[in-house]
Amino acid sequence: MHAQVTFSKEQYEQLWIRIIKYKINNQARVLNILGELGSDIVAKYGASISVENVDYNESLAAKEYFKYYRDGLNRRIDDPINSRLNYGYAVVRSAIIRALVTAGFHPAFGIHHNNQLNLYNLADDLIEPYRQIVDLLASQNVGESNVLLSKAERKNMASVLHIACSLDGIKMNVMSAIEMTVDSLKRILVKGLKEELLLPCVLPVESIGGITE
Repeated sequence: MHAQVTFSKEQYEQLWIRIIKYKINNQARVLNILGELGSDIVAKYGASISVENVDYNESLAAKEYFKYYRDGLNRRIDDPINSRLNYGYAVVRSAIIRALVTAGFHPAFGIHHNNQLNLYNLADDLIEPYRQIVDLLASQNVGESNVLLSKAERKNMASVLHIACSLDGIKMNVMSAIEMTVDSLKRILVKGLKEELLLPCVLPVESIGGITE
């Protein structure tokens, strides 16, 4: 593990605000891409986010987002769309954990998440603005009305690592973006460089290789 620069509570708060702002903005983008209503309602929570209201705005934005993302969706029950979401999230989370460990981070030490029983708090921080890429892919691949995913459906959701997103104005796949996010975090936390954490913006579903432009 690399030696970490000492960060203040305020600096960690600003990192978390940036992560959640990207998450909320990506939720609004997903609704736009899907042609659903509600993107303006969701986006306003990202525009007004602050240290005082970050958790409150994140919660309200999520409530509005899932209401428009899929009518009647309840994230607490087992159904086909939740199965796809959960599988896709697990794939992305695993990729983030691998990237963090490779970069020398201990993923148990998070920016915001601090559950002592969770070995991957930092991964659970960084996944937040990546979840919406999974959401977009899952919305286009709802198969038979059953909870268990077929082999083909699992393979399809695992392909999320090759789905396009934009990071720092560059189009790349999720795997490349994850590596750049982790490298960015390393420069900030380990080297103490003054830069903004690089995070993804959702694009319409497209499977690509590495960085394209």
